Amino acid sequence: MSNSSVHEAHKLMQYISDAVGSIRDPQELFRTVIDKLRLVFEFDSAVIITFDKDGRYSNVFFEMLRFQLPETFDRRKRLIAGSWIEPHLGDKAVSVITIEEALERYTTDVPLLQILSDLGMRQVVLSPLRTGGKVIGFLSFVSKDKKSWSESEKELLATLSSPVAVGVSNALAYEELRQREAQTAMQLAINNALLTIKDRSRMLLAVCEQIDKLVPCTFLGIRVMGEDGSYRIFDSFMREGGGSFTPVSPGDMLAVDDIDEITRESFALISNPGCFCGEAFLDLCEEYRILALVKERFGVCSLLTVPLWDTPGSRAGLIISDTSRSFEEHDQATVSLIVPQLSLALQNYLAFEEIDELRRKLEGERTCLIEEIKAAHNFEEIIGSSASLSVALRRVSQVAPTDATVLIQGETGTGKELFARALHNLSARSKRALIKINCATLPGPLIESELFGHEKGSFTGATERRIGKFELAEGGTIFLDEIGELPLELQAKLLRVLQERELERLGGRQVIKVDVRVIAATNRDLAREVAEGRFREDLFFRLNVFPLAIPPLSERREDIAMLAAHFAAKFSREFARPLRTFRESDLQRLVGREWKGNIRELAHLIEQAVIVSEGPSLDFSTLLSSLPSVQNAQHSLRQKTMHDFELDMAVMERELILGALDHSNGRVSGDGGAAEKLAMHPKTLYSRIDKLAIRKKFS
Repeated sequence: MSNSSVHEAHKLMQYISDAVGSIRDPQELFRTVIDKLRLVFEFDSAVIITFDKDGRYSNVFFEMLRFQLPETFDRRKRLIAGSWIEPHLGDKAVSVITIEEALERYTTDVPLLQILSDLGMRQVVLSPLRTGGKVIGFLSFVSKDKKSWSESEKELLATLSSPVAVGVSNALAYEELRQREAQTAMQLAINNALLTIKDRSRMLLAVCEQIDKLVPCTFLGIRVMGEDGSYRIFDSFMREGGGSFTPVSPGDMLAVDDIDEITRESFALISNPGCFCGEAFLDLCEEYRILALVKERFGVCSLLTVPLWDTPGSRAGLIISDTSRSFEEHDQATVSLIVPQLSLALQNYLAFEEIDELRRKLEGERTCLIEEIKAAHNFEEIIGSSASLSVALRRVSQVAPTDATVLIQGETGTGKELFARALHNLSARSKRALIKINCATLPGPLIESELFGHEKGSFTGATERRIGKFELAEGGTIFLDEIGELPLELQAKLLRVLQERELERLGGRQVIKVDVRVIAATNRDLAREVAEGRFREDLFFRLNVFPLAIPPLSERREDIAMLAAHFAAKFSREFARPLRTFRESDLQRLVGREWKGNIRELAHLIEQAVIVSEGPSLDFSTLLSSLPSVQNAQHSLRQKTMHDFELDMAVMERELILGALDHSNGRVSGDGGAAEKLAMHPKTLYSRIDKLAIRKKFS
């Protein structure tokens, strides 16, 4: 391609990348992208195809068609195996497919190709969408004319497909996240209904409404058979005319006299869990009379059966059906999310009917559970709801129940000790001690004694035996703050404790086994300390089993107002001062400040304000003026390094050579060549061209 083409391609690449980063609505994003691609490539219609996680099915993720597909065409997921797409899954480059030839080769997947052929389409182009080394789908162009694609055009399309793949991946991830959030909301809503609604019919109606939000359905039945073989629950709910669900009687609904047969078949169905639609549903209708009746009377076309429990003498399950859509495997998975709560609620409800004392017991357990949820959610004294803090708290909740060693890294004043306390309190060791030691506050000999203990007479002043912190923390947790300050000679002894779970007291010979969880914290970059020889590499890897990064206050600006209010209330109580409010302008200035001391600096500032304030609001007039703001900090330029200078020189040299090559039409040596224009030897210029990876682009 010419220089202008390369420049235009680069601009288009930048435009698509910017669009992916700025346009949130997937449909709008890909309409914009396809419109831009039309400026470069010739095609009639565009389709983005994606694959499921298992790579078994393909889905139409986005389409921009200039023709009308038949209404009978099913756009839902299609099996990849045996399809015309399957041979191209391993393609690394753009593939150009002639529809006529594909019809002859892939006889098992004729419908779609035949439809395209009947609509006058002659060619399909597939460009793999690849992220993380994995193909997640194809960007596909459909054309009425057979166009010859050059290698440069294919390469350009493949290049432009990269940001498109990122956009598709982001959209899929966002949709998955949205689906998970919706599922979580459904679980919470159902859990709330199960806990708060005592009337069984109202409770199950609430369950129906929540399930219908994610798995639209027409009919939902809940069946429970008691241990004695009696039918404990046989509740049915139906939604008619797009309205809400209402309780119905299967006997009246189907106008049958033999209700016992209907009941027996219902319980037989929940013993056959699965997703039934199409031929599988029709086969089931021939086996069960109840299904044939609902199919004939109401037009039911698909069925989901989900077991709740199946124990000797007791069986329960859900029967869900619909009149307009075919259920899929993910629908069954979604419904299965509520099975534990619903099963427990139904079993509890049945127990409530028999034993009133059990109800009081469960109410007490519910109160304890709510308190545990609140305690876990608050993570002790960690205040805030920012995204960066939520990520850190999520990692805390993941690692806390384990015995894994945790390395907490964060700037000074970010609250590393609070996170260590939360890790301990949320662990199985919470009933034992959390022993804290600051490695930076004691000289080397005292740190060894503090950590491992000493025997009487082991050094001058050792008048009695002393138990070390590791022994005190037996069965609990030890928190090693400022671990980066630990002297090198002690790092080897600490490594032994971590590896062998044993130690020796200073001056002693007895090997003492210890069962301690280790949490370490530092504000240093330990990886750099290792590289510079100030920290043992093997100890670093032992400590860095589960790294936990604490975000600085500069990344938690949305938490500053909440933290400020917390500290204001705390110090007002401590100093017996009235609780004063914040002026909006002061809050904005607090949020906009650069907090090098992080939360500790903010706490000290609020403490000062509580002390000096006398009016109805906290007075920051003399406090904020001396603080540096983020805006002021940004005006100071970063000192460039020699590496930065070398990079700048390389860029300038490349531009200079490219300019000379442009004026000489790509000629390097000879009269009028780039070497002559640059006043340098041609061999030297060839060497620089190779070093800068400049490729020939002139004909």
